Amino acid sequence: MSLVNSGLKRILVALLCLKVSLTGIIFSQIPEFCNHSADTSIQDKVEPIEILKHYFASNGFKTGIIKIPELYVEVMLEENQFYKKEKNVIDVYERINEIRSQFGLPIPYTDYAKGYGWCGVLNAECSGEKAYGYVVLIKKNLNDASRTYTNGHENGHFLWYIGKREMIYRKFKNPDYVKSQIHTDRDFAILCGWIAMKIEDYYLNDCFIINSKNPELEKKSDYLKNLVRDYLLDKEDNARSYKS
Repeated sequence: MSLVNSGLKRILVALLCLKVSLTGIIFSQIPEFCNHSADTSIQDKVEPIEILKHYFASNGFKTGIIKIPELYVEVMLEENQFYKKEKNVIDVYERINEIRSQFGLPIPYTDYAKGYGWCGVLNAECSGEKAYGYVVLIKKNLNDASRTYTNGHENGHFLWYIGKREMIYRKFKNPDYVKSQIHTDRDFAILCGWIAMKIEDYYLNDCFIINSKNPELEKKSDYLKNLVRDYLLDKEDNARSYKS
């Protein structure tokens, strides 16, 4: 442990051949890296996964059990998976670029991020060891309905990225049918947004996604909302499975 502590600050500054890229629902895979190297003797004494753990922890990420109460879900992350949620973001687009700058990626990003939230993935590699940091951003001062939907939606992207979709499908009376209607991570995130609304006892017939310039997206959203309305298990059933 003393060896790790003595070399840690130096390693985190140098990032030990660390490569980082950021992807998300508005990004394609980005071949952007920041590469540095540390002293070879220190490299020999510290495992790459430990460097990655300290790297993400020092930037506010956590691992282990992640609870998502809006969806009545909790997940156990792998050793190389990390999660961070920021729920009082003033400007989502500005915060995305701050994150890009923080992790050494070129800024600004050219597409303006609209909406109330965002979920992205940081891919880090250290001496062949890979790790993933999942970032969820929720805009500040949303009304209750928008905050509920956005939390469900963005954490839906997170669950899709870590391959935990089945735990959502099991919440439905006909999981195979619901699963067959989901084709992209966007579909899945929309589904999760409506699940969060239903769990909070919103009357879905009175809820709509508005201000969308994409009629197909509105149509798809309405269809997925109706799947949640008609097939989601009772709130009590979901609560029991969450608490168990």
